[in-house]
Amino acid sequence: MTALAGKTDSVACTVLCEREGDWWVVTVPELEAGEVTQACTLGEVPATVADLVALTTGVDPASVEVNVRAHAGPGRDLAKLSRVALATADLAIAWRVIREALAPTR
Repeated sequence: MTALAGKTDSVACTVLCEREGDWWVVTVPELEAGEVTQACTLGEVPATVADLVALTTGVDPASVEVNVRAHAGPGRDLAKLSRVALATADLAIAWRVIREALAPTR
């Protein structure tokens, strides 16, 4: 049984996420034997971990609060990747505005 078993109020977990190929491998150190699960995106991690914690401890998944710590792997910088993603999104928006502005009016 884990330290989280039997808790009825909010449960907080800090999970460690490491990129492996197309998946994030998610380790939950608070669970006995450091249970592991996986997720396709970091956005899926909280729900996936809540389900795992509920399954292994019996707590309500809605009571599980997940703190995600991500490591992109060797040579990858999540902060840099995030900035590139935002810049790309901004560029796409800018191009759409330009195209709309230059489109012929009817």
